[in-house]
Order: sequence, then structure tokens, then C-alpha cells
Amino acid sequence: MKTRFILIILIIFPLLATAQYNMNTLNNSMRIQQQQSRSMHQQMNNQNAQWARERQINMQQQQMRYMMSHSKNRIETAESKLATEERRLKKLEEKSKEKEADLKTEQDKLINLQNNPENNNDSNQQKNIEKSKKQIAKSEEKLSKTKTEIEDRSKKIEDFKKEVEAAKLEKEELTKKHEEEKKTKTEEKEKKKKEKTKYTLSQ
Repeated sequence: MKTRFILIILIIFPLLATAQYNMNTLNNSMRIQQQQSRSMHQQMNNQNAQWARERQINMQQQQMRYMMSHSKNRIETAESKLATEERRLKKLEEKSKEKEADLKTEQDKLINLQNNPENNNDSNQQKNIEKSKKQIAKSEEKLSKTKTEIEDRSKKIEDFKKEVEAAKLEKEELTKKHEEEKKTKTEEKEKKKKEKTKYTLSQ
């Protein structure tokens, strides 16, 4: 009986040992596979995250290029409008000087008509004085209108100058931001390169 028992143990023991060895090997193999799977999963996650970052950076750069182009157009448009308004203002100022000179001539003419003692009783003289007064009133009205236009143009010029300054400031800020993003992208590329080198060496 004892002999049988010992014989059974001797037969079963190698089988158990082999089974145990096979189990350990299987467990080790599964552990390695899990580690490899985790490693691959991590790499995929890293790669996806990197692609997402790159997509986001590319979108930001496209948006930045659009904004910079828009800012440049805004500056050019404002500068063009400013130049046009400055030319118009110069013409109005010349026109105003001419009207002031004409008004002065008409006022001097009226003073001469009023101070001429020879024609005081002449009915034509009185008509000429009235006509001269009406002409002066018209000239004063035209001059006043021109001066109002000059004020309006001057205000528009100031507004355009402010617009140009604001657009230039915006462009400056965008350029600075663009440079920062380019630097960030370069750093990302360097980081990616280092990670790739590190991973290759670890294999």
C-alpha cells in the first residue's frame, strides 16, 4: 500500500513539476504580453496626443496667418483712407483761403462804396451797396460751410490715425504671438525627436 502510494507520488510529482513550470512560463509570457500591450497602448496614446497637439498648432497657425493678413489689409485700408482724407483737407484749406481772400475783397469794396461821398444820393449806389452786402452774406455762408467741412475732415483724419495705430499695434501683438507659437512648435519637434531617439535606444 505504501509502495503504491510512493509510486503514485513519484509518477505524479514530475507531472506537477512540469505543470507548475508550464504555469510559471505561461504567467511570465502573459505578463510580458501585458507589458508590451500596455507599452504599445501608451505609445499609441502618446502618438495620438502628439498628433492632436500638432493639429491644434497647425490650426492656430492657419488662424494666425489669416489674422495677420486681415490686420495687414486693415492697416493698408486705413492708411489709404487717411491719405485720401488728408488730400481732401488740403484742398478744402486752399479753398477756404481763396474764399477768405474773396470775402476780404468784397468787404473792402463795400467799405469803398459806403465811404464814397460823391455817390451818396445816387440810387444805383444804394443798389450796389445792397448787392455787395448780399454777396458778402453769401460768401460768409460759403466760408462757414467750408470751415465746417474742414473740421469734419480733421476729425475723420484723427479717427483714421487712431485706426492705423490700433491696427499696427494689433499686428505687432500678432507677430509676437506668431513668433512664440513658432518657438513652441520647434520645441515640440525637438521633444518628439528626443522621445523617438529614447524609444529606439530602449528597444
